[in-house]
Amino acid sequence: VYNGHPLMPRVTGLGCTATALTAAFASVNHDYLEAAAGAMAIMSIAGELAARNCRGPASFEVAFLDWLYRLSPKEISARLKIK
Repeated sequence: VYNGHPLMPRVTGLGCTATALTAAFASVNHDYLEAAAGAMAIMSIAGELAARNCRGPASFEVAFLDWLYRLSPKEISARLKIK
C-alpha cells in the first residue's frame, strides 16, 4: 500500500483503528493478507484526504474519522496505490 501521510503514526488511536478495521475486513474475507491490505488501503486513503485540510494531529484525527465515514467505492478506486 503506497498511500498514507506522515501524520498517521503521530496520532494516538490510529493503531487501534488499524486493528479494528483489519478485524472487520478479515471477518468477511478469509484471505487474511488480502483483508489486511484492504483495511490498510482504506486507512491510508482516508489519511491522505484528511491531511489536505488539517492544521496538526488533533484536526487530522477528526478529519481522518470523517473521511473513513465519507469514502466511496469510486473515490477508493481513483486513489488506491497498491501492488
